[in-house]
Amino acid sequence: MLNDHILENKNILILVSGSIAIYKTLDLISSLKKSNAKIAVVMSDDALDFIQPLTFESLSNKAVLHKKSQKYDNPDAPNHINYALWADIAIFAPASINSIAKLNYGISDSIVITTLLACKCKILIAPSANINMMESKQNKQNLESLKKMGYKIIPPRETLLACNIIAKGAMAEVQEIIFNIKQEFTKDPFWNDQTIIITGGGSIEQIDTIRHISNNSSGLQASALALAFYLSGAKVKLISSKFPINLPIDIETIKVSSSKEYKDALQDTKNAIVIMAAAISDYVVKKPSKEKIKKDVIGKIWNLELVQNEDLLKQIKCKFKIGFKAESTKDGEKSAIKMLQSIQDGGKGCDMVLLNIIDENNKIGGTHNEITIISKNTTKMLSKKDKLQLSFEIIQSIKEQLQKDDK
Repeated sequence: MLNDHILENKNILILVSGSIAIYKTLDLISSLKKSNAKIAVVMSDDALDFIQPLTFESLSNKAVLHKKSQKYDNPDAPNHINYALWADIAIFAPASINSIAKLNYGISDSIVITTLLACKCKILIAPSANINMMESKQNKQNLESLKKMGYKIIPPRETLLACNIIAKGAMAEVQEIIFNIKQEFTKDPFWNDQTIIITGGGSIEQIDTIRHISNNSSGLQASALALAFYLSGAKVKLISSKFPINLPIDIETIKVSSSKEYKDALQDTKNAIVIMAAAISDYVVKKPSKEKIKKDVIGKIWNLELVQNEDLLKQIKCKFKIGFKAESTKDGEKSAIKMLQSIQDGGKGCDMVLLNIIDENNKIGGTHNEITIISKNTTKMLSKKDKLQLSFEIIQSIKEQLQKDDK
């Protein structure tokens, strides 16, 4: 649903060791090719026992480097130096326990380890092993040591392993590996150690145990913002009633429903940048029923009594507060500007407002959006585009505002 060009024409070196998880590397290459990345593969001797190099060559359209294919007869020949220098990033997936140990101690007796040691680019490691081997003191120590050297470890996932037990030892999902790869090309040191809390979706207010009132918010813009902040290197928490796209496991997600649940999840915001993208109901049912109300009891006309909901945005106290404002009229800018005023003056104490004018060309729930960014000193119009692209532009505007405020 969300498009980007982050990996386009990037040289991605994939190194594989002997593991049953090697089949997932085929899916990884296929997905990376769809992002228009350039792929090269290096195989250990043990990996050759699981799969033939021709399979990887068919997917990558580049000669696979292994012990028997290494050559030095021309500048582009497949060898560990050429492939290491060619790479913009290297991913060791799957990485066996044996290979992890050898890499940690620089034991270059295989072409995979030799190539990794020759790399000057960022190296990501996705381990795969039996749970007892994965959790062994030696392996934990090796992984910790590699982290300190600058390698990035993509944790294994919990599933049914080849040894027929359910445990945390399987190689990370392909999408999770790709999230980590993309982050290496997009992260901005400015966002290191910054905590971002985003709310999304629409609140669901119960009428009875079956029925509710809500709105058309899809949660897509909030999810796109969460993903963009993650890719920029921030620590992200997303509180939402809807999660329309897959997100990295490093994004903390909290599923909520009612406005009360949103409020409960927004307790620890003091040191965070908060972006209130959720559409919280302006009104809630005065007396929700604890059982389904029968139609014959309601009658032909249902006079549902609603009361005005509390304003969560006003209550939030944080380092930098950003409110979303959805309006169906062009004079919505006046309402947005008012949100910048202090609570004592009738505003909501926002540092920035993202104004969304809803019309036939810009509907709630679409994959594209246009936003007007309003702060106390500036107004900037962001033209209609994919919500992930738009999110990166929003993040840049927030960064510029924070830098101005620090001067």
